[in-house]
Amino acid sequence: MYAPIDLQTPLVTQWIGTLVTIAGLAVLAHGLWRRKRYQAHLDDEDARYAGPDRIKDAVREVFAGAGILVLGLATLAYSIYGHFASQSNIQENVANKYGVESVEDKGWRGNALRADITMPDGTVHQDVLIIFEDSGEPQINRDLSGAATDSTG
Repeated sequence: MYAPIDLQTPLVTQWIGTLVTIAGLAVLAHGLWRRKRYQAHLDDEDARYAGPDRIKDAVREVFAGAGILVLGLATLAYSIYGHFASQSNIQENVANKYGVESVEDKGWRGNALRADITMPDGTVHQDVLIIFEDSGEPQINRDLSGAATDSTG
């Protein structure tokens, strides 16, 4: 009945994507640097890897770094998609249960969303705490049928 709300996966994939992207950039930069040095013959005398295929080896490192970079960016894109899907599901679930026009996210307090809720008649309820069950069902412990209230009153 209610759409699932997954707030953890986007955060985890954001951090994993960030770390993988940074690693990809480092490997890519190192491979480009090695390739440039090998092509310029700057370390012919003291190279650790003096084999005839050392430029090919540096190019392989560039491709590996580019692959890691693409993987990291794809993970970040998935994180962004997951975030927007969760925000959409929050909006849908609250609208389905309480008939609200919009839910404006103002941050999380533990496992409760603090939000401003706009009713179809234009009434805005400020700083409403919304708790979500595992099923995605929202729970609001405030009467939304009355006049608008805020957290100070």
